[in-house]
Order: sequence, then C-alpha cells, then structure tokens
Amino acid sequence: MSYIVKTTSGGLIYLKASHVIHVRRPNSIEGAKVLGKPLVINADHIGFLSFNLEGHVTYFMASGFEISLKIFYEEAEEAFHCAKARIEKIVK
Repeated sequence: MSYIVKTTSGGLIYLKASHVIHVRRPNSIEGAKVLGKPLVINADHIGFLSFNLEGHVTYFMASGFEISLKIFYEEAEEAFHCAKARIEKIVK
C-alpha cells in the first residue's frame, strides 16, 4: 500500500490501518479494531473534522462514531474536501 490517505471520485476516503488510532462511539465500552485492511469512510457521513479530547485529529461521523487518526489536521482536511468534491487524489 503506497498511500496513507487516498480519496476516490465516489466520495470515499481510504485510510491506511496503521494510521488509525481508534474507531469508537463516545460513552460506549466497546471499540472497533481495524485489522490490516484500509478503513473506508464515506465523506457524506462525516459531520465535522476536529480534535478529540486527547488531542488527536478526528473525523466525527453523523452516526456518532469518532475516527481518530495519526495524521496532520491539514492532511485530513484536504482528504475531506477532495472526497466531497469527488476528486481522486493520494493525499499522503
């Protein structure tokens, strides 16, 4: 896998599994694990992009999930905007 963050013309964001800190819903006991495969996010389901309480760059999803990442805010923001605009691009 030669990318960390990639967007598609279908409005999807692909994130390399090793750069995902956690996928979780606040105030829940369980967390989801990403086991080696890329995490695929539909940009239309992202509520907003910000930092969580631990200071990690996080996509806050409309469903209530938080996807925290080990990338810079600018890279996550560029991926979000490219996916919303349906532009195919390798961000990092």
